[in-house]
Amino acid sequence: MEHGYEKSEKNQQSMTNLKEAHTVRFSADISNEEAVLLEQLHNKCGIALLCPEAKAYQHFLLAYASASNNYLFKGDLDTVSRSEVVITFGVWYEDDRSESLCVLRDILIEKKPKIVFMHPMEDRILQTPVEQFIKYEVGSEEGVAALLAQALLNKKTLPAVIAESLEELDIGYLSAESNVGEEELDTVCTMIEGGSIISLIVGSDLYTHPKAEQIAKLLGLLECYAKLNVVCLPPAHNALGVALLCTLDEASADESVVYQSCHEGTFINADKQVCMLPNSQSDRVEGLNALGAQVGYTVQDISEFSTLLPKDKGFHGHNSSVTAKTCLYALTPIEHCGHFTLDEIDALPVYDGAVIYTYETTEKRSEKETLEGVLSGSKQFALAAKLQDGERISFVIEGVKFTRVFKIDTHMKGVIALNPTFDIKLSPSLLSSYRFSRLAFENTNNQKIGNNNE
Repeated sequence: MEHGYEKSEKNQQSMTNLKEAHTVRFSADISNEEAVLLEQLHNKCGIALLCPEAKAYQHFLLAYASASNNYLFKGDLDTVSRSEVVITFGVWYEDDRSESLCVLRDILIEKKPKIVFMHPMEDRILQTPVEQFIKYEVGSEEGVAALLAQALLNKKTLPAVIAESLEELDIGYLSAESNVGEEELDTVCTMIEGGSIISLIVGSDLYTHPKAEQIAKLLGLLECYAKLNVVCLPPAHNALGVALLCTLDEASADESVVYQSCHEGTFINADKQVCMLPNSQSDRVEGLNALGAQVGYTVQDISEFSTLLPKDKGFHGHNSSVTAKTCLYALTPIEHCGHFTLDEIDALPVYDGAVIYTYETTEKRSEKETLEGVLSGSKQFALAAKLQDGERISFVIEGVKFTRVFKIDTHMKGVIALNPTFDIKLSPSLLSSYRFSRLAFENTNNQKIGNNNE
């Protein structure tokens, strides 16, 4: 078995370490049942819970709710499949860790709506025509979100505080600094005029942006007042479930115990449906019981955990006969009445020189790439970074050191290189940081030759 609870001796050792820990660290791939048991450990024992990717998503959703007036985004992928126009913002289709992203990609390829692709890099994976590519500057997502909100809402009837906030935007400055022309947004507006179903897909690039909260509020306005079908794609398999169920702490330097999933129970997909994990069986609960014993809760069947899942977050009770289905039920929509404010937009950040984009991937392209690690970039990137094809370099992102072999990809353009990695795992600093970073590297002789702009 893949999880850590095959043998009772190992169970006891793992659980002893867990209960005595000050901080427990885990990925957003754990089940809802594991999440709610860890939350009980937090409540009863004061253990801090650390899941950086879900924490960033949780923050984003809370800010989004203050603008949309709903506890969760209302959009779903079924509505996306019926949309005339689909706008994707901060979505990188090579990020294969999110199941919902793979489903979205298949929908767009099959249904072929008009696609507005908004990202600093051209897409290489999505095998369907893009109606409009809006290439914005790295770091300028807050400005892009503001421009999009202003363009799509300027003819709508809005509450005074929102209308005033949008009127105060310096459109000329935001357009110039983000490299998004007003005429590009006019084209988007023309494209969606008269359309009955318009979808906006929000991707993982935005959740860890330094201005994620502001971006979330601006996009929440589009759901509430422009009536877009907005889907905030979960950044990992059950990031939505963890975000709903756990009181998560910020990343810290304290020592922590790593909890690995037992792969038993349910998860929440991008359509906000509670589903059985692949290969999970209703009566397979050894791993859950090993965790549940720490809070005095053991069961015979997964359905018994439904009593622990909070109804005020949209969960329902269900019985063992229901668990034979792949998807058990949809979360109940819950309204949210929060205090809404928009901050004044400061100067947008500038990323000069060579930039790298780091994301986690599960696909191992080849044995050599897996062992050595490859940083892929265009000829233009190679010139900007003063790199040669095949050169081995090392660089540090958020305290994590990478060693990579640089490879020129003739299909790529611009000065952003791709740094797909299989080893982010549970690194709190990487999972909670913005995906783009300036490149400062050392060659094999330890001679620093990269761009040191901070």
